[in-house]
Amino acid sequence: MQTRKYYVVTVIVYGVATGLILLNLSPVTVVFSVLALLFYHFALHATHIIESERRQKEEKKTLLYQLDKTQKQTHEAAGRFMTVLEVIDSGLLFIDEHEVIKEVNDTFHRFFAIGPVVNHTYDTLKPIKSLYRVVHDAFLQEIKQRRQIIIDNQSYDVNISPVFEGKWFRGCLVVIHDITPIKTAEMFQKQFTADVSHELKTPLSAVKGISEILLRETDMDAKQRQDFITMIHHETKRLETILSDLLIISKMDRLDYELKRENTAIKALIDESVQLLMPTAHDKQLTLSADIEEVILPVDPVKMRQVVINLIKNGLNYTDTGGVSIQGYQQGTMYRITVKDTGIGIPVSEHNKVFKRFYRLDEARSRASGGSGLGLSIIKNVVQKHGGTIALDSRPGEGATFVVDLPLIPEID
Repeated sequence: MQTRKYYVVTVIVYGVATGLILLNLSPVTVVFSVLALLFYHFALHATHIIESERRQKEEKKTLLYQLDKTQKQTHEAAGRFMTVLEVIDSGLLFIDEHEVIKEVNDTFHRFFAIGPVVNHTYDTLKPIKSLYRVVHDAFLQEIKQRRQIIIDNQSYDVNISPVFEGKWFRGCLVVIHDITPIKTAEMFQKQFTADVSHELKTPLSAVKGISEILLRETDMDAKQRQDFITMIHHETKRLETILSDLLIISKMDRLDYELKRENTAIKALIDESVQLLMPTAHDKQLTLSADIEEVILPVDPVKMRQVVINLIKNGLNYTDTGGVSIQGYQQGTMYRITVKDTGIGIPVSEHNKVFKRFYRLDEARSRASGGSGLGLSIIKNVVQKHGGTIALDSRPGEGATFVVDLPLIPEID
């Protein structure tokens, strides 16, 4: 029996024995076959390495792209946050769990005159005592705090919210609103209500007192009775004026208040107002004149007539000798109306007050004339609604001149 020789070759792929090859070949052939297998193995391994490196490069490139994209998104989000932080009208502070102020916006520094606070503990807020107390209480209790504080005559609403990550306290967000305009409006409303009550009470008390006398004194002579009735009539007229002016002001204060503009011949409007008040001037032996340049103005004729009449009435009420003169003429891009009297005049210190509601320069004179104390306030409101301005030039004993400037805007079709 003939004996055969076999060569056994172990096949190892990527370090793992995957099989055996039996070769019935000559030694030389076996050597070349093994070398061929080795070269094939090396080529396969090299291909694997190259492919692996290519995949790693692709994965690295993808990761770098994602990282760059995330960084850009984070940067954009941070930019948007900082923009919101800076443009918001409220003061903002973020204080971390270590009581260190980490963020603050410009509005906070606009509210309070204080130096740098970022990266300092909230003890740096101690100069702002009332604010410091609220912040301190929020950190002690780790609960929401809301208080209204007053600093340098400014009112602020302070809201502090604790920030938690899970159950862990991470600091506090402080939001500060300037509520000074709201508080001013509330105070003004209270004062206005008190003034209205006072103004209504005075004529009502007079009517009540006189009527009680008439009811009690049944044997009063006719002349005295007539005098009392005249007084009642005067007080009721004054009450009617106050209520009428209050109604006008309430309409003007509404957000939907609008003017009903028309192309108006301003000369005719002023001349008619002068004629209406001429009997009043004659009764006081005063002169009343007008020199008006004709211009067509797009104004609310009812409201503008009210402005002219109130200004003339005001001049007549505070003038004992001389008179009142009205002028109207074009001044650049404006139409100017001046109402000048020779009355008692107004001190410079009172000029800013005359347009306030219920202001009276001479209390007794105003009440005697039946004035409500609202006329000049109404005038200013109407003029401003027309886009104009009103000014006063006066000195005690030298009379007063009110100057109204109205814009010469195109006529309404």
